[in-house]
Amino acid sequence: MKTLSDLRQSVLIPTSSSLDELLGGGIEKGAITQFYGPPGCGKTNIVLKILYESTKNGSKAIFMDTEGGLSLERIQQIAASDFDLIANNIFLLEPKSFDEQQLDVQNIEDLLKEDDSIDILIIDSIVALYRVEDGDPSEINKKLSKLMAKLLTLSREFDVAIVITNQIYSPFDSDDFIVEPIGGTVLKYWSKIIVEIERNIGSLTRTATLQRHKTKSPGQTVTFEITDRGIS
Repeated sequence: MKTLSDLRQSVLIPTSSSLDELLGGGIEKGAITQFYGPPGCGKTNIVLKILYESTKNGSKAIFMDTEGGLSLERIQQIAASDFDLIANNIFLLEPKSFDEQQLDVQNIEDLLKEDDSIDILIIDSIVALYRVEDGDPSEINKKLSKLMAKLLTLSREFDVAIVITNQIYSPFDSDDFIVEPIGGTVLKYWSKIIVEIERNIGSLTRTATLQRHKTKSPGQTVTFEITDRGIS
């Protein structure tokens, strides 16, 4: 059983970028943080930067790559001379189906029980395998909700940060150019911190907009650039 003082022990994981200003200091442990946006907006660079920052001091991380796009060369570039140090601190999961992804999340609990130095679980992306799953859409959404519920339980029980990336779509019945995160109300319900990432046309910068936060008002923005060492 926890006490109120136990809740105060959860710490933030700094990103060492302008995102820290938006997030109140960094990625929150014991919660799910969602970054969503179009392809090429910088979502993977954000989570690779977080991966490096969360492991460079000896803590461990779990990285789930559902898109098969994890670049070892990019991680080496971001980590630079620290690569050998962090390489031993990162557990990599590569599910090939939505069912495999669900099974991996279930098995992560055993890993967290065995190793209390794991501080963060990153999933890039949460919906890639969900989108290609065959079957009744309502049943698939139930699976997604169950997956997210399990992630939130793990984050709270083991005091780890959960970071997910998400894609966007444009509703068919929309007359205006409106984009929405995939997963609809399911991902929105379970994600306690949500950040939208947009590319700025004619500029190297990206804009991050806070859409949901436990203690900060939505609508706040920061800009950043993708750099050799991750993001600025």
